[in-house]
Amino acid sequence: MTETTLFDSSYETRKRPRLNQALNHLRPMYSSDELKVLRIDKISEEVLSLRSGRGFVNREILEIVLGNLLECVAPGSHNAPHPLHQERELPNAIEEVADQLYAMITQSFLAAGDEETLEDRALDITFALLWELPDFKIRAQWNRFASFKDPAVWDAYLLHGGVSREKLTELNIGAQIDQAISTKDFQPYQDALNRLDLAFAFDYQMQLVMSTYPGWRLLFYHDVAHALTKSGSVEGNPDLHRFPVPFLPRAMAELGGRYYQADLHPETQIGDANFLDHPHRGITTGQTGIIGSGCVIYPCTLGGMSVRVKQRHPIIGDFVRIGTDASLLGPVKIGNHSTVGPNAELHGFVEIEAGCDIGSSVVIGTVRNASVKPGMIRIGQSVRVGDGTIIENISAIDLIIPDKAEIPARSHIANDGFGHPRY
Repeated sequence: MTETTLFDSSYETRKRPRLNQALNHLRPMYSSDELKVLRIDKISEEVLSLRSGRGFVNREILEIVLGNLLECVAPGSHNAPHPLHQERELPNAIEEVADQLYAMITQSFLAAGDEETLEDRALDITFALLWELPDFKIRAQWNRFASFKDPAVWDAYLLHGGVSREKLTELNIGAQIDQAISTKDFQPYQDALNRLDLAFAFDYQMQLVMSTYPGWRLLFYHDVAHALTKSGSVEGNPDLHRFPVPFLPRAMAELGGRYYQADLHPETQIGDANFLDHPHRGITTGQTGIIGSGCVIYPCTLGGMSVRVKQRHPIIGDFVRIGTDASLLGPVKIGNHSTVGPNAELHGFVEIEAGCDIGSSVVIGTVRNASVKPGMIRIGQSVRVGDGTIIENISAIDLIIPDKAEIPARSHIANDGFGHPRY
């Protein structure tokens, strides 16, 4: 492939049936109101074909394309381009995005020196990503809704409209939101609003989050980058096959970091309905990390300790809350509905079961010495660990903290040599 044949006549011939199939799949995901506000920023084929460096598309173009993809899943959420540089009709808009994606994916393979069956492979990856837009849209909606866990969605405008703070205390907001997320139905939250004559607040809060909260946008960029790391056929369309794309997912993650100072590795597995609060202060995830659904994550580090190619990053369950400046390092596992307090440090071979409450400034970790590989630290279900506690294991035997244990603040716990806690 040469620089002048990126969009040759054969490309148009091969693209058209895939595009028609994609349009039939995507049309039902848009309401008439969404189609009225959909605006896609155009980029000329000449510009898309230009190479930078060893062939990888430049960052300025990548910013436009990510903005266009965001517009595809949340019409009206992105800044509108100049009228002369926008596509508004759905067929033209999706075709424009397809061309942009194809160019970036093709340039990425060319930069890696991989030209074997490049055109068909790049087209498959392009339309595999577009095929997933309905799923991306749903995930983006739930990530926005998860931001309702922030009490600040009840802002001065709503409160000025006659909603008193006293009235809001009657609404168990967190429980209603978690129930909605668990059932994938907004209705429990809306019913709670209706009982307090606050039905109008739902649409306002969704718009507030869409317009001003960064976390859901960051998670969307991650969804796109993560999709470009996958292999295999596409659910619902076995004719499309995905291949991992070189460079591009990491470049998307880097742009997310530039915007929001949050470094989400594109291969991190992340569920939906998660709320990243204040991501500008820094959130880090690693390649082998896993994050469930319904979590609230403040600025923290979910990092690795090993240089080996293995599971080396934390695994976070569903409905987990991780506090500000917490550090989870290594293959730490956190069970569902657990809380890790601010400034806590968990490192090494640590497993925390469901329903645990780890206080602030707690240190839990395995300590390796010159001759002994330490055993696990296993914390049972519904354990409460008081602030400032240290739990460490230097023994080769696992240290077991039993279910429902209550560990006082400022405790120091070690392995007694038989797997039991010694205070």
